[in-house]
Amino acid sequence: MARLRDISIDRETILRAAFGLLDETGLDGITMRALAARLSVQAPALYWHVEDKAELIAMMAQDLYLRGREECRGSADARSWLLALGQGLRRVLTGHRDAGRLLAIARPLTPADAALAERMAAPLGAFGFSVARALEAQAAVLSLTLGWALYRENAAMAEHLLRMFDLDASYEKGLPLLVDGLVA
Repeated sequence: MARLRDISIDRETILRAAFGLLDETGLDGITMRALAARLSVQAPALYWHVEDKAELIAMMAQDLYLRGREECRGSADARSWLLALGQGLRRVLTGHRDAGRLLAIARPLTPADAALAERMAAPLGAFGFSVARALEAQAAVLSLTLGWALYRENAAMAEHLLRMFDLDASYEKGLPLLVDGLVA
C-alpha cells in the first residue's frame, strides 16, 4: 500500500514557490496546477490556502509591496521615506521576472476602509502628512516606479526608449524630483 507523503504548505511556502515559478516561466506560466506541481501537491490542496489564481496574484503583489517598504524603516523624514519606498520597490520589481506586470494586474486582497488607509498612511503621518496626502504620495511614487518597471519588462519598449535616453538614469533623476514636489 502506498503511503501518502506528509507535505505541509503554508502562505510562505506557497509564495516562495509562486515566485520561483514566476522567475522561471513568467506571469503567463503561473497557474494553480503548475504551482501545485512545484509544491508536489494536488491542485485542490492549494485551495485550502488560496481561493484562486487572482488571490494568488494579489498575495504576490502584497508581498512585493511589503518587501519594497522594508527599506523605509529608520527614515528620518518624509522625503527619505518616500525615496526609500521608490528605491525599495524598484529593487524588488527588478528582482523578479514580470513583477511589474504582476503588480499592475493584481486586485486588492482586502477591501479599502478607514483602518487600512490609516495603517498605510501611518509612516508618513508621523512626519505630518494627513491620511489622504500620505496615500496620494505613496500612490505617486508607486505609479512612477511601476511605470518604469513596465517599460523595462517590455523588451521592445525598453529597446526603443534606450535609443533615446538612459531609462535607469531617468528614474534616478525623476524619483527625487517627484518626491521633492510631494513633500514641498
